[in-house]
Amino acid sequence: MSDGAAKIPDGMRAHAYAGVELMLDMVYAARKRAPMDLESVMIYLTVSEASMRPLLLDASTPPEVLELAEPPEQYRGSITRVLVADRLGLPRETVRRKVQKLLKLGLVQEDEEGRVRTTRNFADAGIQSWVRDSFMAVQRYDARLRQFGRAGVSGPKSTDETPFP
Repeated sequence: MSDGAAKIPDGMRAHAYAGVELMLDMVYAARKRAPMDLESVMIYLTVSEASMRPLLLDASTPPEVLELAEPPEQYRGSITRVLVADRLGLPRETVRRKVQKLLKLGLVQEDEEGRVRTTRNFADAGIQSWVRDSFMAVQRYDARLRQFGRAGVSGPKSTDETPFP
């Protein structure tokens, strides 16, 4: 190989490969829970993130609420179909149609304002299995990075924002 060949930052390919494995593992875990097409998986995950965000990130949420299988709706978030479409770059009609299917499957629910949120289903053994599978995928990602001689997800120093220069 010549000295003039273009190079990429150290570790870039290893992180890319591990990241692809992680994404595939996460999609597989979600599809195993509820067999659906990839767009529906992404819509469900977007609605799930919006449903959990205030519960987990709002400082006013009492800690004991996090342990409830069915936390009160007041602590949960929701999202409009339009915002789901915007976040995912999907046509609004596609999101509308696929949300209707998720509603029929009982994976999401609609509030009086037309916003959607996931059903309160953390007591369900299938959901708990999906969360465990997802966590194990993150552990495999970390192990793969370490196998490639990278520092893993924690990084070499806590002040590092990215593993690349």
